[in-house]
Amino acid sequence: MNATQGLVKAYVTETATTNQYCAVVQGSSADGNCKMPAAANAQGFLGITLEPQTVAGRAVAVQKNGIARAIANGSITRGDAVAIASAAGDLASVQSIVAAAPGSASCEYVVGFAEESAVNGQIFAVWLNPMIVKTAVS
Repeated sequence: MNATQGLVKAYVTETATTNQYCAVVQGSSADGNCKMPAAANAQGFLGITLEPQTVAGRAVAVQKNGIARAIANGSITRGDAVAIASAAGDLASVQSIVAAAPGSASCEYVVGFAEESAVNGQIFAVWLNPMIVKTAVS
């Protein structure tokens, strides 16, 4: 698995347990804070943690760009758009949603694109390229 460490920034975690290779989002109590996402498709993506942090109020290193390592939720095919899958900060493929024809309105908070295929629980390479993808009704 190839990874290129891009910009890394320290954030103060508001979450008591922040695992390694997980997506984190903007904190709610102060600028410069991060926390684990509340649910799937969470807004406010900051990056992927490079280390675990088990104490709230302490710093955690977060990779903001480049090719990062992340934890897969479900099957992912290389090239798939991925988004936050759960409160655990793992990533899932949203390729079928972002590539779907208009029909059901949705808004996907894509965090990047899989550089390699992965199965549930596997650590895989993802190109961090956050964007919002909206699907129209018609």
